[in-house]
Amino acid sequence: MVIVDRDGKIVMVNRQTENWFRYDRDELITQSVECLIPRRFHERHVSDRDKFLKAPQARPMGAGHDLFGRRKDGTEFPVDISLHPMKTSEGMLVMAYIVDLTDRKRVESEIRKRHSYERLALLGQLAGSVAHEIRNPLGVIRNAAYYLDMVKETLDDDAQESVEEILEEIDRANRIVSDLLDYTRDPPQQSATFDIVQFIHKLVEERRPTDDELVLVQSRIESFNVTADADQIARILENLIVNGVQASADPITIQIVISSTGSHIMIDVQDEGEGVVESQRLRIFEPLFTTKTKGIGLGLVISKRYAEQNRGTLELVDHTGAGAIFRLTLPSHELVGGEVIMEPKE
Repeated sequence: MVIVDRDGKIVMVNRQTENWFRYDRDELITQSVECLIPRRFHERHVSDRDKFLKAPQARPMGAGHDLFGRRKDGTEFPVDISLHPMKTSEGMLVMAYIVDLTDRKRVESEIRKRHSYERLALLGQLAGSVAHEIRNPLGVIRNAAYYLDMVKETLDDDAQESVEEILEEIDRANRIVSDLLDYTRDPPQQSATFDIVQFIHKLVEERRPTDDELVLVQSRIESFNVTADADQIARILENLIVNGVQASADPITIQIVISSTGSHIMIDVQDEGEGVVESQRLRIFEPLFTTKTKGIGLGLVISKRYAEQNRGTLELVDHTGAGAIFRLTLPSHELVGGEVIMEPKE
């Protein structure tokens, strides 16, 4: 429950609101109620609030629309809200009853996923077989292209450009094949404990970016040990970087911001593209859903599964400004209780 005045200032919250939104009560009192709402809805909410106050009556909020609350850390969760005007000696107040729909939405999502997975099961088996068959000739093409790349100084400009295009398309085809194989199989995890801050720096340094591509790492901590499958974590980050590159216009800058809550590390990958529109946000992690002209819509699905297999989360963060931010959160080594220390791969 949240009670606000005519100006939208919070005058009272209950304990459940503190828990759901992860604020202390003192942090909320006198603050604008918009702090509990995703930023992309702020302007519309102010307008809707003014309309409500002109003809106040008890009613559901946002009928026919999906509503979301925004936690202190920027993450969102689905809610249902009903509004109730209150006349007091100090003027009109509005009481908002809030219900967290996370569990209900999770069940609905699981039902949709079950139906989707049943339809995709046969397709997945076929795709896995096809992917294996494609990988062999793709390897032959790659070796030939690498040879041409080694002697490209002997080629004319058009031929050199063609070699670069071939290598780029081979990398794209390999990612699609890897996505198909990863989606159709569930290999055992190879977990070890390692410094993920150093791991990310090394991963970025060893990438082969294009001339118009820049990946920046901003770390607010020097080190942080996690116990996880390093190959899976690398795959998550590579998927997020590639998605960001594909969503951005030249020149491309991808920022990786590393921070910590003490018990968890948060890795934000931000691009400078157009962001994710509201109608796509709820489907962004669905199998085969993609907003790109290239790709098959499995990269984020696999990345989210890998994050969860490593006791973490992957989510799209609400924020102001251009681009999209995907946040990978992982628990510390101490929480997981890992034992084997692994150095980053050479």
